[in-house]
Amino acid sequence: MSEMDLLEVKHLTKTYSSGIFAKKEVKAVDDASFTITGEKPHITALVGESGSGKSTILRSILGFIKPTSGEILYKGKNILSLLHKNRMAYRREVQAVFQDPYSIYNPFYRVDRVLETVIKKFNLAPKKDQKTIIEDTLRSIGIRPEELLGRYPHQISGGERQRLMLARILLIKPRLLLADEPISMIDASLRAIFLDTLIDFKKKYNISSLYVTHDFNVAHYIADDVIVLCNGTIVEKGLIDEVVRDPLHPYTKKLMDSIPIPDPTKRWKEKIELNVTDLKNRVSSHACSYYGKCPEVCDGCSDKKPVLIKVGNKREVACFKYN
Repeated sequence: MSEMDLLEVKHLTKTYSSGIFAKKEVKAVDDASFTITGEKPHITALVGESGSGKSTILRSILGFIKPTSGEILYKGKNILSLLHKNRMAYRREVQAVFQDPYSIYNPFYRVDRVLETVIKKFNLAPKKDQKTIIEDTLRSIGIRPEELLGRYPHQISGGERQRLMLARILLIKPRLLLADEPISMIDASLRAIFLDTLIDFKKKYNISSLYVTHDFNVAHYIADDVIVLCNGTIVEKGLIDEVVRDPLHPYTKKLMDSIPIPDPTKRWKEKIELNVTDLKNRVSSHACSYYGKCPEVCDGCSDKKPVLIKVGNKREVACFKYN
């Protein structure tokens, strides 16, 4: 691990047991490794279909679940050790925004309490300055305080709730933000505003982000580089512009093909089937994670898992075609 690395995920594997009588094991994440550099702030997109293991990786980084094997390092130190010895410092530097803007608020308290609690918990300012800091923070992300403060969660929209979470992030100013499909449940009119705010966080406040999404359009808009996840396995990594322009792995190509054509005169006829493998077969299968649906199957796909290899500048792909 380089001294400049902010986060390193090393051979992360998470296995769950399912079934009541006949226990079956499911690998939600299978030997995933990647690095987020601390050299300069940037946004990495983690892209894959539903059930591909994206949220499991984020929850592991946050320490909500313990990996079956592998480790996660933050600034060179294992996060499990950091959470045990200095939980508050880690929580301040690594923050998250989740998908559901409705379940994260206590309906009995006004929304002001979300920001007031952060200031108090992390000792960000004396009580006499709280109101001024909160109002200034809301204005800096385009929210008029008088339209939001004093209300209860049910009185504001999903988009306003998510933007309030961004205000919370801005108060804390973490080094790393983990965003788990944060725009999927808000109005389309607010999605670009939300994404632009994350980009501003990177440029103005040096906050890097790991952005989870199933949508390559969103990834291309917001990210500098991309990690493609298929059935818990990383199949491709690289700069976002290069991956979008020339996807290498057949699964990445299929994800790109699943993007609807933005032309009302043309019908999007093809039905893309991306649910590539039954979950219960993941742990016992030694095949490529895309085997069974891949249109470009070659020798070795059925009995070996391809490893990531470098292809060109800053590109990696796990496919026997490139061995």
